[in-house]
Amino acid sequence: MAVPFYDHALLYRRHKPVIDAAILRVLESGRLDWGPEVPAFEAEFAAFVGAPHAVSANSGTAALKVALLALGIGRGDAVITVANTDIASLSAIRLVGATPILVDVDPVSLTMDLDAMRAAITPAVKAVLPVDLYGHPAELPAILEVAARHGLAVIEDACLALGASIDGRRVGTLAHVTCFSFAPTKHLGSIGSGGACVTADAALAERMQKIAAYGQARSRHMAGAAQTMLHHETEGLNERLDELQAAVLRAKLPQVPDSLAARRRQAGLYARALAGSAAEPPQPSPRVEHAFRNYVVHLDDRDGVRARLAARGIPTALSYAPPLHLHPAFADLGLGRGSFPVSERSGDRLMGLPIGPHLTDDQVMEVANAVVEEAGR
Repeated sequence: MAVPFYDHALLYRRHKPVIDAAILRVLESGRLDWGPEVPAFEAEFAAFVGAPHAVSANSGTAALKVALLALGIGRGDAVITVANTDIASLSAIRLVGATPILVDVDPVSLTMDLDAMRAAITPAVKAVLPVDLYGHPAELPAILEVAARHGLAVIEDACLALGASIDGRRVGTLAHVTCFSFAPTKHLGSIGSGGACVTADAALAERMQKIAAYGQARSRHMAGAAQTMLHHETEGLNERLDELQAAVLRAKLPQVPDSLAARRRQAGLYARALAGSAAEPPQPSPRVEHAFRNYVVHLDDRDGVRARLAARGIPTALSYAPPLHLHPAFADLGLGRGSFPVSERSGDRLMGLPIGPHLTDDQVMEVANAVVEEAGR
């Protein structure tokens, strides 16, 4: 049985009527820009997350950058983050002119190590950017406690963790700003690109909205504002979500709980099938409700197992491996192999397996049984 890693066409066909209706609504309205869909989506997404305010952007990377700028992070500042993440986490920091300070991760959760974070704090550090890896939240309560003692902002990269929670609190209700991605492969996927920042701080939300959209209030762009004089209150970007993407995201948002349930059920199937095999399944903290955007195992013969699985029609992924400090783009940081042993060992051994609502339980078990056969016990 060939198993797809993603199947966007299948998911589109499954929800074709509501997606087509959303797209048609925008096209027939003639409001392709500065229309009602973006603010409506922001309100609905904030309610889903449980945050008072949501500000949309045109990608998860843009959301991170907008959050940093709105918090006043820039040249001369430093931001603590991790290396075992998507390039967006580091690029956003560097694109606002700040310096990333990388730290290693906890060997079980693979999220920011608290002791390493504490040790990395210097007078230049103005913020901490923890990453909820694969859908497992970082240790946000403790990170926020340390950050508060040092006057640091916390920007959570939750691009992989929509719907996750820690200590009963949903991701998006803890950090000063939490950033999400709506890339097509995420829990809530657009048909192109999108992202959002959520916060409890109304003034911060207003700053983020202005920065994402030309540096002036949205009301100056909406219907009837064509004759309003320009009034740029800050330097602004053009990194807004567009009306079509917002409409599609509104149509797909009600499907997220079912998608999360499918991912969690499939993760349970994998965990039971892989128990005792050479492929080590993830070990979520009992305090965490994992979102399982990725299902990542670790094994010593990773490359050999991947090749044998591929020959059987089973795709796998190297989910954010190797860590970013080993990529040419970040060679100027001067951090070679040996800088972050936990992140590097994970990068050498990790293998992502197919997971998501496009799969049947039989397909998941096909993958699990093949992994056990090829990896051994």
